[in-house]
Amino acid sequence: MGIRVLITNNSPLLTAVIRAIVETQNGYDVIGTAANGVEAVAKLSTFRPDIVLMDIHMPVMGGVEATQYIMSVRPKTRILITTTSFARNMEHILEALQYGALDYVSSPSLPYAPVAAVPPHQLRSSGAKLLAKMVAITCISDEKIVDRQHKSPESIKERLGKHTAQRTSIGSNSLLAIGCSTGGPATVAVLLSSLHKPFPIPIVVIQHLDAAFTSVFVSWLAEQTDLSVHLAKNSGQPQSGKVYVVPGGEVNLELTSSGRFKLTTPLEGQSVFPNIDHMFFSMAKHLGNRSHAAVLTGMGEDGALGIAEIHKQGGHCLIQDSKSSVIDSMPKASRREMATDIGYSPKQMAMKFNEWVLVGELK
Repeated sequence: MGIRVLITNNSPLLTAVIRAIVETQNGYDVIGTAANGVEAVAKLSTFRPDIVLMDIHMPVMGGVEATQYIMSVRPKTRILITTTSFARNMEHILEALQYGALDYVSSPSLPYAPVAAVPPHQLRSSGAKLLAKMVAITCISDEKIVDRQHKSPESIKERLGKHTAQRTSIGSNSLLAIGCSTGGPATVAVLLSSLHKPFPIPIVVIQHLDAAFTSVFVSWLAEQTDLSVHLAKNSGQPQSGKVYVVPGGEVNLELTSSGRFKLTTPLEGQSVFPNIDHMFFSMAKHLGNRSHAAVLTGMGEDGALGIAEIHKQGGHCLIQDSKSSVIDSMPKASRREMATDIGYSPKQMAMKFNEWVLVGELK
C-alpha cells in the first residue's frame, strides 16, 4: 500500500475525475471517498488516510470545519484543499489553511464527455497541478505538520518598551520585503503580528498566489495582523507602517530609483509570480544597505539570488529555519546562496527586524 488518499467531494463527477487522476500517480492509492465532512471524519479511523483531498462547500459539514476536526484528532494528516472557484472560496481556503490544511489547488477538469474513455496521458496532463501539490505535501515531515498549527503570537511590546527612548529610524527610504510561497499565508501572518506597532518603514509581501486570491488575501492579512494592509499599485509611494501585497497572477513588482512601486510583466525565464527575486534585485539596486529582506517557506528557489544580492549590498537579511518552514526549498536555497546555515522562526525574525529598525542595532 502506497500513500493513502481520501477524496472528499460532494460532486460524484468531480470525485470520479480526481480519483482517475490520482490513480495515474505511482505510489498513491485512493482508499476511499466521502461526500461531505462528516463522512470524511467517520472514515478517518477505518482508512487512516495520509492525504485528504478536501472540497470547501459540502452539505452537512463543509471543508473548513472538517479540516479543523481532522487536524485536532489526526494532526499528521496532510490536507490539500480542492476547489472549483478561488474567487468565491478564498476566505474559506485561508481559514482552512489556518486550521492546518497545507495548500490549495483548483479542481481538475477534463475536456471529454462524462462517458468517454480518457487516456492516462490526458488524465495526468489535466491533473498536473493536483499531482504536483500532492507530491509536495507528501514530502513534508510529520513533525512540521504538527508544528504548523500556530498559536497566536505573543506580544513583544514589553520587551521593546525599555528601548523606546533610544529608538532610531534608519531612514524613510528603507523597506522590508518578505518573500513566501507554499505555507506562506499563515507564516507571514505570524511574522507581521510579531512586529512592533507602528513599524516605522513600509513592508512588502511577495506571496506566490493566483490573481483571484489577491483581494481576499489582503483583507484576511489585515484581519489577522491588525495592520494597515493594501494592494501594491503602480506608481504608488510606499508609506511607513503600512503593508503592501503584490498582486497575484503573472505580474511583478519592483522598486524604482525614486522609491515608488512599478508593476511590470514577467521577464523571460521567470516561472513563478509574483517573482520574489525581481523585487529583491530592485531593492538591492536602489536601496542597498537600507534594504531589509526575508525568505519564508516555499517550493523552488525564488528569492535565493535576490536576498544574496541584498546581503552583498549590506542589507539586512533573514531566512526561515528548516524546522518551522512548511516546505524548506526556498529557505534552503537562500541559505546556500548566502553561505550560511543560520535560520530563524517567524517570531525570531520579527524580533531581529524590530531590533534593526527600531533600536538601530545594525549588525
